[in-house]
Amino acid sequence: MTQIFFSSCRLVFALFFLAEPAIAAPPIVIGISAEYGIKGSHAAQSIEKGVRLAIEEINRKGGLLDGRQLTIEALDDRGVPARGVQNLKTFAGKPEVVAVFCGRFSPVAIEEVPVANHEQILLLDPWAAADGIANNGSKPNYVFRLSMIDTWALNTMADYARRKQIKHVALFLPNTAWGRSSLAAFDAYTAKHPGLHSENYWYNWGDTDFSEKLAAARDKGVKAILLVANEAEGAIIVKEIAALPEDRRLPLIAHWGITGGNFAETAGPALDVVDLQVVQTFTFRDLKNPRAKVVAESYRRLFGEDATSMHASVGFAHAYDLTHLLARAITKAGTTERPAVRSALENSGLHSGLLRDYKRTFSPEDHEALDQKQVFLARFAKDGTLLRAQD
Repeated sequence: MTQIFFSSCRLVFALFFLAEPAIAAPPIVIGISAEYGIKGSHAAQSIEKGVRLAIEEINRKGGLLDGRQLTIEALDDRGVPARGVQNLKTFAGKPEVVAVFCGRFSPVAIEEVPVANHEQILLLDPWAAADGIANNGSKPNYVFRLSMIDTWALNTMADYARRKQIKHVALFLPNTAWGRSSLAAFDAYTAKHPGLHSENYWYNWGDTDFSEKLAAARDKGVKAILLVANEAEGAIIVKEIAALPEDRRLPLIAHWGITGGNFAETAGPALDVVDLQVVQTFTFRDLKNPRAKVVAESYRRLFGEDATSMHASVGFAHAYDLTHLLARAITKAGTTERPAVRSALENSGLHSGLLRDYKRTFSPEDHEALDQKQVFLARFAKDGTLLRAQD
């Protein structure tokens, strides 16, 4: 009788444990620290959508590391370096966070670099363009970028000026690390091409009147403006140029900061009368890439919007590819331990992405995923979207 009792107990316990639901594997968290709180800026939201679409695709296929799902945790840095640093430290203290995406502002990313390397937290850059962010000299280096850099941007802008036989330009530069990085890139270019020289005009973020600088540049005899600006200052400059007599309107060749927010809407009809081109690496209006067509369809399915009308689409495209590359590195490492994932990223293999086919994305010596071949000049269409320029 006793034996029957114990056998029954064992059966009950066995059934209990069989009925107990399996404990779900903990999620893998990707952090985002970007400028969500800046009015009129769309870059942070675009970056998040790129990450979100990529992880939706990955999760739909079963996740990573035997079924672990990817998820996002986002913090607002408001474009303030100190906030970005604090956000990064907060994420670094959470072991479930494998990597953090930064936003578009180079002054923030530059301050985050030493923190990322000290805390050994992966910092992924899908926009900020100052040259020294990714290849920063640290060993080991926890910062990886899939974006344009200022050198490629200024090279492309200056190449266009030279093709148009323009030898004298004005540089409009923000008094920030981004402006200083852009000037260094231009000076390096002119050291190799001494036929091009510049007048340099510095301004502060938040300035609302550029008329004196525009008049001074024109009086100096410059034939074009190389503009390094975000959307707020860029729109003011376009409006002030448009208000001038037609023969005094200097053409603008712009860095991509103006595309991070409501630039076309803010500039309004002035865009129709100003000759403006802007450097880019991607546009959904150029859907020759079969991968772009598939992603555009997935974007509509997930967000209910037309991808071709997206603001700040480069942030989306870069973050989308960078998330897939991170996922591949996690799979290769077989763990979410940050040093192992960092090492796997440095030894990335072939990947067919949205921007390009990546043969060897990163290496121990080079943490830049793109090169100057991805940079082109674009113009604003009537609807405010960007089209690859034909000249």
